[in-house]
Amino acid sequence: MKPIWMKTALPVLALLLILGCGEESDRKIEGAIDVSQAGNPPASPPEGSATKAAPPLTDQQLAEGSGTDIDDHPPITEDQKNVQREIIVPKSVAGKWKAVKILVRDKSDDERSAMQTVELGSTFQLGDSGITVSAGEFFPNFVLDQARYTSMDNTLGNPAIHLVITENGKELYNGWTFAKYPGLYAFEHEQYSLQLMDFIPMPTS
Repeated sequence: MKPIWMKTALPVLALLLILGCGEESDRKIEGAIDVSQAGNPPASPPEGSATKAAPPLTDQQLAEGSGTDIDDHPPITEDQKNVQREIIVPKSVAGKWKAVKILVRDKSDDERSAMQTVELGSTFQLGDSGITVSAGEFFPNFVLDQARYTSMDNTLGNPAIHLVITENGKELYNGWTFAKYPGLYAFEHEQYSLQLMDFIPMPTS
């Protein structure tokens, strides 16, 4: 026959064991949750949520010099400038362009600055300065190599116009003027500067 203390102690002990196991189980579950959360890095932001890069400039913005700089263009050495190259008009470009618009800036009086429309192969005067500008070949996508100047294709990737500028019969400039890189190969004069602004295609029938 069991003592009375054993009869009362055994149920109490069993109850404590049950409660203790339950608490330990809860702690294990909570611990498992904590470990799971600790093992997962913070969720990455959705793709595209970061600040997006500015959209590319339009051809018109580039032609106007917005956000462009000569530093954006690969450097051109003095040797490259002095190389004599042939001007080659590809079939894809020949006869496709009628005229260009050139902004003539008067450095002494900005109010006298004006847009000049000139047909390819024609000339215009810079006021009464005695300076004549002759517009030659227009290349919508200008490229050069060691032997030639030409256009890669007929898209407006890098528009450029060949200009010959004289003053009282003396040649001042014989080179290219670029829409996207107005500072490259620029015509330099104490009073005037020229910038290629727009391009007029040949009308189609």
